Parts: sequence; C-alpha cells; structure tokens
Amino acid sequence: MTTTLNVGRTCSFWLAIVLTLGPLSAHAQCTGMLESLDRLESMVSAENTARNALATIRRNAQDWKNLLLRGRDANERQTMQTRFDTQAKTYVARLLHLRDQMSQLSLALDRLDVLDREQLKLFDKYRAALARHGVDSLEAAAAADREVQGADVITFRTLEQTIEVLSASNLTQFQTVRQSMRNCQALNTPTPK
Repeated sequence: MTTTLNVGRTCSFWLAIVLTLGPLSAHAQCTGMLESLDRLESMVSAENTARNALATIRRNAQDWKNLLLRGRDANERQTMQTRFDTQAKTYVARLLHLRDQMSQLSLALDRLDVLDREQLKLFDKYRAALARHGVDSLEAAAAADREVQGADVITFRTLEQTIEVLSASNLTQFQTVRQSMRNCQALNTPTPK
C-alpha cells in the first residue's frame, strides 16, 4: 500500500513542530531541517501533480468514450469534443508543470520523456481515428475505438510508476525531516544541571 502525504497538512504539522522548538540554533542541523522541509513540500507537490495528471488522462479516456457514444448528435459531439480537447490540454500542462517540478528537485526525467512522447502519439492516434472513422454510426465509433485500443496503456503505467517513485522518495524525505528535527531538538534542549 502506498502512503501519500498531503502538502498542506504536512507543512502545517512540521511548521507547528518547528515553532514548538523555540528559537532555532544556528547549528547546521537546524537550518538543514528547514531545507529538508522545503524539499519535502516540493516533492509532495510533484507527487500531487503526477496524481492530477493521471486523473486527467483517465478523464480524457472517458471523454473519448463519451465522444464515440454520443457523437452522432451534433450538439453532443461538440460538447464531448470540447471536453476531450480541454482534458488533453490540461494533461499536457500538467506534464509540463511536473517536468519543471522534477527538474527543480534534480529528479530523473526519463519517465517524463516517455510521457511526452506517448502523449504526442496518443492524441495523434485519437485525432486520426476520429478523422478516419467519424462517429456518425455505432459501427464507425466502434472502429475508431478499436484503432486506439490500448494506446494509453504505456501512459497509465508510466504515470503510475512515476507516482510510486515520488511517493517512495517522499517517505524517505519525510524520514530525513524527522531525523533533522530530532537532531535540532536535541541541540536546543537544555542539559539538566
């Protein structure tokens, strides 16, 4: 089971802990704790972006099905096409944001390279299938769907792997923050006389 961290709750929790420590010593352990906390916040934010990208591409796949099923009606086709196009643009924007976040964290971008290539191929396949078969009949819609069947599998798996890697990294970073806090607290705790 993968545990995820909520950015707002995590930062609020650690901020409260830091404030209870009182004045931080200038010791490297204490300043390192704040840097570790900042990194954790950025890493959790990147994981959330990856999760949002996965949710968006799943919605896009559902919008594709809706376009095929309801596309015979001109009004429905326009509505479904607009939703499909909007989800596609949102997905691309989320991938760009995730690349920026992971670059700033100096994390490997190989999975994002795969996702970028796949999104170009995937949306080209969708457009080509729609242009070739249309949605004027159930048969045409079914043919369009068969043409793109399985085209999103690499995207889904790669996003899931990215989330797993980020989640594991976040848990490791969480432990780093926890240890830094303990070290700083030990430095700031007066020794009994």
